[in-house]
Amino acid sequence: MTDADAPIRVLLAEDDPLARRAVDNYLSRTPDITLIGMATDGAEAVTMAAELRPDVVLVDIHMPRLDGIEVTRRVTSPPINAKAVCFTALGDDRTLTRAIQVGASGFLLKTDSPALIIHGIRSAYSGDALVSPKLVASLLRDTLDRAAAPADLSPGDRKLLGLIGRGLSNAEIAEEMHLAVGTIKTYVSRLLLRYERPNRAALAALAYQWRLVED
Repeated sequence: MTDADAPIRVLLAEDDPLARRAVDNYLSRTPDITLIGMATDGAEAVTMAAELRPDVVLVDIHMPRLDGIEVTRRVTSPPINAKAVCFTALGDDRTLTRAIQVGASGFLLKTDSPALIIHGIRSAYSGDALVSPKLVASLLRDTLDRAAAPADLSPGDRKLLGLIGRGLSNAEIAEEMHLAVGTIKTYVSRLLLRYERPNRAALAALAYQWRLVED
């Protein structure tokens, strides 16, 4: 196996045993990801990251001894230089901003689907950043100027945007729309280009603005 074929090595930092078990369950069934360790508090997470040198650390924001923000700052800095994806039960704009400022490559909610969390890990590893569409929509819902969707928006694109707004991954959308995952990726890329949006989270906000997501 070459380095390019090697699985993404993930360290989980989570103090809740039920959450650890759930993450372990779905990551263990993901061939291109290997869970190399689980830390039960922030200080242990930093120590394990220094020893194991993971590619990505999945960090719970609220942990004893060191919180997830400080863990993120330390594991993304030399000499560890890992990518970090923060996740939490409840997100807010201040916590999201702080996480990004200290080096997080993603911010997800624990209510996001396993497929989206896996997508977030892959995105961080490849150098991209993913913020939960649910979180973006929640933060912007009260500030968005609601408007009707463009008249030329096709029924297929309306449905696609609505599913993105619900926080579904490409695989879940492909299953819902009975299309190949590669086709969905192409359609999402076209929407990003067409509406000049930087990322998937911005498309989710657009879906809420155009009332394409059921409240």
